[in-house]
Amino acid sequence: MTSTHRAGPGHALQPIRRANPGVRLLGFVSLALVGLTAGVVLPAGSASAGEIDLNEADSGEIRSHLEDLRQRRSSEEEKRDLLEAERLELNAVFAEGERDFGTPRAQLEQATEALNAADGGLSGTVEALGAFRIEQARSHDAVERASERLASVGPEIARSAEAIERLTGDIDRAERALEEAERAAAQAQARNRSRETASVGPPASGNAIVQFAYEQVGKSYGYGRSGPDSYDCSGLVVAAYAQSGVSLSRTSQGQWSDTVAIDRGDLSPGDLVFSYGTGHVAIYVGGGQVVHATKPGDTVKVASMDVMPVTGYRRVGG
Repeated sequence: MTSTHRAGPGHALQPIRRANPGVRLLGFVSLALVGLTAGVVLPAGSASAGEIDLNEADSGEIRSHLEDLRQRRSSEEEKRDLLEAERLELNAVFAEGERDFGTPRAQLEQATEALNAADGGLSGTVEALGAFRIEQARSHDAVERASERLASVGPEIARSAEAIERLTGDIDRAERALEEAERAAAQAQARNRSRETASVGPPASGNAIVQFAYEQVGKSYGYGRSGPDSYDCSGLVVAAYAQSGVSLSRTSQGQWSDTVAIDRGDLSPGDLVFSYGTGHVAIYVGGGQVVHATKPGDTVKVASMDVMPVTGYRRVGG
C-alpha cells in the first residue's frame, strides 16, 4: 500500500479545516444571522418624508410626522446594527477558513493527521479519510455560504446607512418646521390675547407695548440681549418701550428706579411686575398674565404673573 491517497471524482480535498468546532460554531451563528436579517421587514428609507406639506401642516401634524420619522430611523439603525454584527461573524468564518485551509500544505497536514489517527489497516484508513472528507465538506459548505452572504451584506449596510442619512435630513427639516409652526401659533395666540386685553384700559402706549411683547413670544433667552432675536428680562422691557418712544434703563434694577409703585388692583396692560427683589421684570398683559424672558436655555413666554414671587408692581410715567 502506498502512502498516496487518490480521491474519487468530485472529492478532491477542499480548503476546510478538519475538526475545528470554532469555525463550525461561527458558521452556524452566521447562518442564523442570515436568517434573522432576511426575515426582518423594516421601513425603507424616508418614505414618509413626502406625506405632509411641512409648510402647510400645523404643529400637531408635524409633531406626529416627526415621531414617525424618528421611529423609522431607529428601525433602520437596528437593521444596520444587525447587518454589521452579521458581517463580523461572516468575516470570522471566512477568514479562518482561508487562513487555515487555503494551502495544499495545510490540507496535506490534515490528511496526514487523519491517517495517523486511523486504527491501522486499509479498512481503518479508508474509514478515517471518509470521516475527514465528511467533516471537510460540511465546513467547506459553511465557508462557501459565508462567502456568498458577505457579497450581499456590504451593499445592504450601505443602503441602510443611506436611508439613515436621508431620514436624519428629514428629521432636521421637520424639527425646523415644528419650531416655526409653534412660533407662528404662539404669535397668533398673542395677537388674540392682545385684542382681548384692548378693553382693559391700559396707559396710552400700553396696547402697543403688549402687542410687541406678544410678538416676541417663542424667541430665545439671551443674557444681555435686547432683541431682535433674543432677550433677557430687562432687555425685553427696554425694547417694548423703545418702540413706543420711551427710554428706560437697561437693567431691571434701573427700571425699578425709572418707574413708580402701583397696587396690584391698579395693574393695566403695559405695567411692569418685578420678582426676586428687583432681579427679574415682566410685562403685564392683562388677565393676571405677564410676558417675560424667562432664563438661559428657555424662551420668551406668557405666564401667570404669580409664577414667581412678586416683589412689586410698577408703572412707567406715573
